Amino acid sequence: MCNLIMEEKGLNITSCINNYVENVRSSLKIRWNKWDKNLIEHSTYEVIGGILARQCSLAIQLSTNLQMWNEEIAPIILRTMADNHINLAWILVNPKEHSEKFIIHGLGQLKLDLEHRKNNLDETMKGEIEEYIEREEQFINSQKYTFLTEVNLGSWSGLNTRKMAEEAGIIDFYNYVYQPFSNCTHSTWAHISKYNTDLSKNPLHKFFRHPIIIDFEPHINYLNLAGKYLDKSMREFDRVFKLNINEDSAFDILLKELNELSSEKNN
Repeated sequence: MCNLIMEEKGLNITSCINNYVENVRSSLKIRWNKWDKNLIEHSTYEVIGGILARQCSLAIQLSTNLQMWNEEIAPIILRTMADNHINLAWILVNPKEHSEKFIIHGLGQLKLDLEHRKNNLDETMKGEIEEYIEREEQFINSQKYTFLTEVNLGSWSGLNTRKMAEEAGIIDFYNYVYQPFSNCTHSTWAHISKYNTDLSKNPLHKFFRHPIIIDFEPHINYLNLAGKYLDKSMREFDRVFKLNINEDSAFDILLKELNELSSEKNN
């Protein structure tokens, strides 16, 4: 349960957020249960189901943490959601082949990490690290034997993110969401100059920029964006697999409840 109060609006949105979280969990469960599965090709279902679960988890974490609703933190989460949505959309173009690529690359990355750790064992923590390595190898082997796992140092899809978005027909999403939020994620000057520096008020300093730390106020728009991106992923999944989902989306219900709460406050 969360307790969220939007001070600038005088609104306690706790019940709206708690309902949203429950509706998100329910929407994932409904889709998973309605999705006809072929257990012989289980990788497709594991990957797509896992990506949807991560999208739900990210939306829940952002929605229940008011202190993240600002220009410094929210774009990092939203950029991850954008990345996740592009991955999903591209995988849905060819679910079986693209899901297998996703798994092979992921397990390969785990194996690469293990090899690095084996080659750099700290003698003072050798026992603890060896236990960790053994657990990770067991996890990899539960899906695919370690010696068969490929290591791919490039993009898991063989394409850059922009090309994936183009092939999935969502290049506008890439241009207007993924790319702008990347500035915050990668701490580029485009972000830092706006939110971590300010012009000196002394005219003798010749417009010298000095470092600042902003005390951000939460903006509910970031909650709206997280809900919107999750809703996009759910709708894309429903479109491809032609699921008959009769329930209102968690996002639509959230918007309705927030609008009703705002109307009550103004009356």
